[in-house]
Amino acid sequence: MTMQVPLASADARLASGAGRVVDLSLGPHTIVADSPASGPGAGPRPLELMTGALAACSVMSARTHLERAGDPGDIEVVVTLDAGPPTLLYRRVLLPFRLDRAEAHRLLDALERTEVTMMLKPAFAIRTQIEHAGEPLA
Repeated sequence: MTMQVPLASADARLASGAGRVVDLSLGPHTIVADSPASGPGAGPRPLELMTGALAACSVMSARTHLERAGDPGDIEVVVTLDAGPPTLLYRRVLLPFRLDRAEAHRLLDALERTEVTMMLKPAFAIRTQIEHAGEPLA
């Protein structure tokens, strides 16, 4: 089997005696992941890394989509993982301005096609809510 060029790569190293503190290399970047028995730990838990990946990919895609009409200002995406059943990723897109219904649906459509969303969809239900000042738009 021929190896394809990877879209991304990660290298996880767990030193002897380090408990569950993992040195994680992501391309040229290094972070620490942890799964402590109690307390905050030394870094994010693996599921926090996953929800963070979805939030980061979503906010970048939202900015790309919304920039077509000018600078959209600050955009925030909050992702939570609910245990279920069914297991659900809940993605909230918080905007500093109001979108009309048609534009909100175009943004929702763009978010459904992000790389991380497409990777996670086979395993998780993903529900997306667009909000302005806490009020749902779509």
